[in-house]
Amino acid sequence: MIIAQLSDPHISRPDTEFEALYKTADKLKSAINTINRLKYKPAAVVISGDLINCGEKEEYDQLKPLLSALDMPCYLGIGNHDCRETFRECFSHFDYVPKTGFIQYAIDQDDFRMVMLDTNIPGKPQGLLCSDRLDWLDKTLSEKPKTPTILFMHHPPFMTGITAMDHMGLLEAENFGKIVQKHDQVIRIFCGHLHRSIQSDFQGKITQVCPSTSHRVMLTLEGDERLATTSEPPELLLHVWEKDKLVTHSAATQDFKILWELEGDLY
Repeated sequence: MIIAQLSDPHISRPDTEFEALYKTADKLKSAINTINRLKYKPAAVVISGDLINCGEKEEYDQLKPLLSALDMPCYLGIGNHDCRETFRECFSHFDYVPKTGFIQYAIDQDDFRMVMLDTNIPGKPQGLLCSDRLDWLDKTLSEKPKTPTILFMHHPPFMTGITAMDHMGLLEAENFGKIVQKHDQVIRIFCGHLHRSIQSDFQGKITQVCPSTSHRVMLTLEGDERLATTSEPPELLLHVWEKDKLVTHSAATQDFKILWELEGDLY
């Protein structure tokens, strides 16, 4: 089974300078086309937040027809650029979207679970999993302690070394870590927010950031406050679950040439 993950599409209104610069809609279309063309179709697509850029209903209205092109179910999370209540209004037709409260839910996929967390703090770039959100997570994980579980969230719970972005990271991550420690069935944590492919360990769990479909945050590891975006090629993640093992691949979302291919048998 394959689960495709996209993140940080930042869809904006077509008449904005932001859209003229980043062409977010075209890039999300390209990512969706990449997924739809895969020989082995993903069972689902997960998008880990910052669906839109300014939290406006008009932006979600731009997003909805793009998502309708997917050939498989799509599960959405929110990030710091999203508006929780506007998101709920626009996507209430999705059964998994809670009618009230935080945008947190669990999806069962054959012999494993996916859990989406809501790290949004209205009006702030940082993220938080407050006591209410963590209590929900603890209770949800306790329901199926033997089922391998993947957590999705927007803000990564670790420091990345990109100083400017780390200032916009997950607050009080240690409280989240205490819940993760309690539940051995959590096998991976997947995030967004950093717009780059980054991997670390968090409480003994492999924790990975999915790149943006739109633009990259510039890689700056010098300890300064520099914050910039680049036109590096966008990517998505493909999580392959087979025989109780999870393997994650990154895949380009733009067309590329095959430079060489083996003809005949390898051995």
